[in-house]
Amino acid sequence: MKVVRKNAKGETRQLLLKEYFLNAYLIALLKRVGEGAAKFSKTPELEPVRVRAGR
Repeated sequence: MKVVRKNAKGETRQLLLKEYFLNAYLIALLKRVGEGAAKFSKTPELEPVRVRAGR
């Protein structure tokens, strides 16, 4: 179903909906890529260091 109404700027409702869903898709994709990158970028575990007590 196509809704062809133009707003004050001359954009159609169909174009605005496509833009909205494209933005939502890209945000979800970037989130997944970020989660995947975080999974692979593991920081090395730190080893405990002895500390001298008092002087």
